[in-house]
Amino acid sequence: MLKLNSGKTDFLIVASPRYRHLISGIVLTIGGTVIEPSTSIRSLGVEIDANLKLNRHVSSLSSSLHFHLSNIARIRPFLDQSACEHAVRALVSSRIDYANSLLCGTSALNVKRLQRAQNRAAKLVFRAKKYDHVTPFLQQLHWLPVEKRITYKILTITYKCLNNSAPNYLRKLLRKHQTARPGLRSSNDPALLAVPRTNTCTGDKSFSSAAPRLWNNLPQNVRTSSSLSQFQKSLKTFLFNT
Repeated sequence: MLKLNSGKTDFLIVASPRYRHLISGIVLTIGGTVIEPSTSIRSLGVEIDANLKLNRHVSSLSSSLHFHLSNIARIRPFLDQSACEHAVRALVSSRIDYANSLLCGTSALNVKRLQRAQNRAAKLVFRAKKYDHVTPFLQQLHWLPVEKRITYKILTITYKCLNNSAPNYLRKLLRKHQTARPGLRSSNDPALLAVPRTNTCTGDKSFSSAAPRLWNNLPQNVRTSSSLSQFQKSLKTFLFNT
C-alpha cells in the first residue's frame, strides 16, 4: 500500500564507460510519469554517481565542511580551546567520518580535499597561522589523517564481522584464509582472511576485497585483540606509527 511520488523518484544506472553505450535509452514509467536516469542520487546523505567515483559526494562534503569551519571561525574569539574542539568534532569530524568507508580507493585528489578541511579544523582549534605545519596539531588532538580514518573504519567493521557483532550481509563477505601447504607462515595464523581475486578497480575497492587486504597487513597482536575497545586502541596506535 505504498504510494510512490513520481516527482521524488530517481533511479541510477551504474556501469563502466566501456559498457555504458549498451544500456542507453532506459527509462521508467511510474503512475504515467516517465522518469529518466539521473547522473547521481543521494542515499542516506551520500551522493552516488553513475561511475561510483563519489567525486560529487566529496565536493558537496568539502563545501559543507568549510561552511561550518567558517561559522566556527567567526565565534572562535569567544571560545576557549576545549569548546572549539568540541564544536569542530561535532560539526566537522563527524561529517568526515560519516560513511567514510565508501571512500576506500578513492582518488588522491578527493582525499586531499577532505584533508585540507581537517587541517584547517586543527589549526582553528589551536588558533594557528595559515602556513604553520599542521602535523603537530593533529598529533596533539590525536586525530588520524583522513586516509587512515578510512582504513580505521573499514578495519573496525572487519573486527565486528569476525566477532559476530556486524550485520549478516557483511559477515558473509569475509572468509578465513585456508592454505593447502602446511608449514607456511600463513598456515600458523588463524586470524588471516582470504583475499578474493578481482579483475577491476571497482572490485578492488569493494569491502569483500579491501577489508581482507587491510586486515592481513595488521600485526597479529592487533588482529587478536580480546575486545573491540582494545582493538580500536591498538589499531589507532598502529596507524599513528605507520
